[in-house]
Amino acid sequence: MTAPARVRPPAAHTARPGRRVRHHPLYAELRSGPARWAALATFLTLLVPLVAKSSHWQGSWGSTQAQVHTVATLLGGPLAAAAGCWQGGRERRTHTEELRLAGARGSLAQFLVAAWPVVFGVLAGHLAVAAGALLASWPYVSAGRPLVLPPVADGVFLAAMTTLGMVVGRLARWRLAAPALAVCAYVALGLPTYQSSPARFLSPAAAPGAGHPPLPVWWQPVAMAAWAGGLATAAVLAYAVRRHRCTALLPLAVAVAAAVPMVHTGEGMWRPDPLGARQVCDDASPQVCVNALDQGLLPAVSHALAGLTARLDGVAHAPVRFEDLPPAPASGEAQLPQLYLGQSVVRGELVDPERFAWEAAAGLVARDCAAPRVGRTDEAVRDWLVSNNLSERRRKADAAAARARGDDAAVAEAEAGARALARLRAMPDGRRRAWLGRYFATAESCDPRGVPTL
Repeated sequence: MTAPARVRPPAAHTARPGRRVRHHPLYAELRSGPARWAALATFLTLLVPLVAKSSHWQGSWGSTQAQVHTVATLLGGPLAAAAGCWQGGRERRTHTEELRLAGARGSLAQFLVAAWPVVFGVLAGHLAVAAGALLASWPYVSAGRPLVLPPVADGVFLAAMTTLGMVVGRLARWRLAAPALAVCAYVALGLPTYQSSPARFLSPAAAPGAGHPPLPVWWQPVAMAAWAGGLATAAVLAYAVRRHRCTALLPLAVAVAAAVPMVHTGEGMWRPDPLGARQVCDDASPQVCVNALDQGLLPAVSHALAGLTARLDGVAHAPVRFEDLPPAPASGEAQLPQLYLGQSVVRGELVDPERFAWEAAAGLVARDCAAPRVGRTDEAVRDWLVSNNLSERRRKADAAAARARGDDAAVAEAEAGARALARLRAMPDGRRRAWLGRYFATAESCDPRGVPTL
C-alpha cells in the first residue's frame, strides 16, 4: 500500500520591493529646503510693484523690461543678499557647515552645494516674474521686440548677490545680519543713481536719462554680468579656497576689466531706439502721425482727431500734419500731444479721446500774447475745431466759477468769448474757411491789427 502523496503548501511569495529611485542630494533641498521660500519671496517682492504700476509699462517692450530691471536690481538684489545671508547663518547655527566639511568634497564644492538651492529659488522667482511681465505686455505692443541679454544679466546679478550674502552669513554671527545686509545693499545700489559721478554706472540699478526707454549697447549686459559675477566669485574663492586664495585674483581682474569701460562710457552704454526716430501717418488731410514705437495707436489717435482734421481740411495755411517727433515741429506742422503710458495711454488705448483732441487744438492755436482780443479769438478757434463735450463743459465751468466768486471782469470775458464762438459757428462754410486761412497765416503774430479777430 502506497502512502498518499504529501501536498506541500504553496510557498509564500513576498512582494519584491519596488526599485528605489536615487535622487541627487540637491533634490531634497529644492523640494523641501529654502529654495521654495526664496522663490516665493522673490516672486512676490518683484510682482507686487510691477502689478501696482502695470499701466505704466504694458504696451511697450522697452518700458516693460526697464521696469522689470528696476525691481530686479533695487528690490530683488537686497532680497537675494538677505536670503543668502540667512542660509549661511542657518548652516553655521545648526553646525551643518562642520558636517559638510567632514565629507569627501572640498570646501568650495560644499559651499556651492549649500548655496545652490537658494540661488535656484531666487532665479526661479525672477524668471517667473520676467516672463509673466512680457506675456502681460505682449497683447498691447505694436513695435519692437524684447531683448534677451538684459534679463540674463539681471539673473547673474541676483545669483551674485545671493552668494555674496551666503559668505556674509557664514562669517557674521549676528542674528539680524540678513535684514541689516538687505538695508545696506539697498542703499549701496540706489544711492549711486542720485549722483553725477561716472562711477554710478557700476551700480546695476543705474539708468540713463528720461524719455523713451533706450536700448543698451550689446556689450553693456555682458560687462555688467562680468562685473557682478566677478566680484561674487572672488569673494567666494577667497572664503572657500583657503589654501589657494590667490585664485580669487583672476575673477577680481575680470570684474575690474569690465568696470573700466562702463565707467569710461557712462550714458554711452545706451542708445535711442531706431524706431523712435521714425513715425507712421494716416491718409487724412492734415495727416496725423505717431511715433513708430506707438504705431498701434494710430487708428485710435486718428479717430480722436477726426473732427479736428475734418474742420481743417481745405483751410489755407493750416498745418499739413500733426507730427510726433522731438524736439519741435517744422514749419507747416503741429505738435501732437504726448502719448504717455499710464497717463494718456493705458494698455493700448487712449484714456480720454476728447481731452486728447482738446490738447491737440490748444497746441495748434497757442501763442504767447497779452492782447485780450487775440486770446479770445484763439480760444474760439480752439473750441470750434474741437467741438466736443469737453470743450463745452470747460467753457460753462469757467463761466460758472467766475459768477460764483463775483468776478465781473471774468464773467464779461466769458460772455465775450461765447459771442466770438457763436459768430464763428454762424459763418457760412466758404467764408469761415477763408477767415481761418487768414487766421493761420498770422499764427506767429501777436499784433491785434494783423490777426483777424471775432
